[in-house]
Amino acid sequence: DDGLPAEEVGPWSQEKYRRVGMYSEIFSTGMKNHWQRRVYLDLFAGSGHAVIRGSRRRVLTSPLLALDVPDRFDRYVFCDEDAERLSALKTRVARMAPAADAVFMPGDANATVDEIAAHIPQHGKGNTVLSFCFIDPYGLDIHFETIRRLGSNRAMDFLILLALRMDANRNWATYLQPSSDKVTLFLGDPTWRPRWTVAEQHGHSPTRFLAEEYAAAMTQLGYLTTGLDRMIEVKTYDNNMPLYYLAFFSKSARGDEFWDEVRKYSTDQLGLDV
Repeated sequence: DDGLPAEEVGPWSQEKYRRVGMYSEIFSTGMKNHWQRRVYLDLFAGSGHAVIRGSRRRVLTSPLLALDVPDRFDRYVFCDEDAERLSALKTRVARMAPAADAVFMPGDANATVDEIAAHIPQHGKGNTVLSFCFIDPYGLDIHFETIRRLGSNRAMDFLILLALRMDANRNWATYLQPSSDKVTLFLGDPTWRPRWTVAEQHGHSPTRFLAEEYAAAMTQLGYLTTGLDRMIEVKTYDNNMPLYYLAFFSKSARGDEFWDEVRKYSTDQLGLDV
């Protein structure tokens, strides 16, 4: 315990951290000789440390796992709307890797997306840029327009936590109300309601509907098709209750190959402990 803030998380969060840590490592090492600049973005970065609920165990979270890879990214962009957590992360990054090129963006990523994008180096001849963006919201809090602005005209892989059970399922009746724009902003499409009516008639759950709609929207941005079978469903350890999906999106078959490696081989062997 270094005296700085740390998020309290359920033990199942370790699986999420292992997956993003392993992909960061495969991506940064596998692409270092193919692109001039590799950029890591974390839009809900947090403080860099988490304490496992019900224990004293303290683990590294996504930003510091991405910083701790053997072949570091050329730039890191960390965003969080909690100023105290972002300040703690800045201190920990300086301690772990004082020479790292790291940018810290306070505020809601949806509101500051243009500023975030401005910190991604300009791609061009002799300065090719490949990015990996991890998005870990507590609910349906990432707007699809944010994804569109970051990924439309760039080479960028996304790993997105889709909080479809722990948010969408619990609040579906509220989100169905005409006054709610939550799902519209999440999918970037105001015409989703009639498609939900059809899906419901076919016996589909809100979780399946939203996952398939999201994947289809990413395909329209030029990303390769991603089905539910390629998403990782994370469940609670105590009663095996589904919580969320980890959904990966890439425009490159190589990215999908890397993700297949993570899906198959991400295990407890990846160290998380501080």
